Amino acid sequence: MPETQETFEFLKNYIDEFPIGLLLFNSKKELISWNKYVLSLLEITNEDLKKRNFARLENQIDEILNVAEMSERDLIGLPNPVKLKKIITGDGSILLLASETFQETVGEMSHELRRPITNIKTLTESLLLGAKNDPEMAQKFLEQINGEVDRLTKLVNALLNISKIKSGKLSQAKKKINLKSKADESIKLLQPIADKNKTKITNEIPDEYQIFADPEQIEHVIQNLIENAIKYSPEGSSIFIRPGPSTGSFKIDDTGIGIAPNEISKIFERFYRVDRTRAKGSSGLGLSIVKNVIDLHGGKIDVKSEPGKGSSFIIYLPID
Repeated sequence: MPETQETFEFLKNYIDEFPIGLLLFNSKKELISWNKYVLSLLEITNEDLKKRNFARLENQIDEILNVAEMSERDLIGLPNPVKLKKIITGDGSILLLASETFQETVGEMSHELRRPITNIKTLTESLLLGAKNDPEMAQKFLEQINGEVDRLTKLVNALLNISKIKSGKLSQAKKKINLKSKADESIKLLQPIADKNKTKITNEIPDEYQIFADPEQIEHVIQNLIENAIKYSPEGSSIFIRPGPSTGSFKIDDTGIGIAPNEISKIFERFYRVDRTRAKGSSGLGLSIVKNVIDLHGGKIDVKSEPGKGSSFIIYLPID
């Protein structure tokens, strides 16, 4: 018996009382032991774990086990925010630590909300101190305040969406969707932004191509991916919406700035921005929402990118 498993079993009575969930896998990534606390955190039973049945968390558990660069990730679809942390032991065993992350989430939100609020207060104080008497300056400051309010509204709405997705409170009505028409709707909505950046968006989805998803939620996914591609592409770039490599999958390719290999594993984190000079006005939540929605669907997202040559975001969804 490997040393880690032997120690785990020897201390099982104590480990069961830990206020943190523990899942132990052997070097072949087979689940071999766990503690009691993880059952309540993941809302799962002993019988489920004996069968290695993680239900809606299956793909998320597999991802952290199999992606070498991923040492931690948030779990989607649970009533309380839970983070998994991966530890690889000396004998090759894998220990997943599950813990609630409420305080961390509140801290992140507070930090992001503070900036637009501070800007609004500064601009308002400037108006009260006399800038309002200069019509040109007053107009400029009011436009800036309006922009910050729009930014704040977008950020709050995105945070509410993430909260609903993470807690599993976002109801789903999955059905077969014509992807071409859904992509056309998103392109129409984002065309003004694309035109401003002189970016060409091409829908290469065949007329009868279908996916199985919640229409409203998958619309957010498509829109966020297109908007992200526009944001991180120089003028004159191209974006393509295409069928993916397997049934029911699709991808969004761009000829933008690309993503460095060491950043690909970070881009789905809340508030992470690859290039902050291009991210003015961005909430840093778009790709996090995309990842959360795909996780909630039981699907997965793959990213292929090369700096200076563009990126490809490939969405895989269950077919029924």
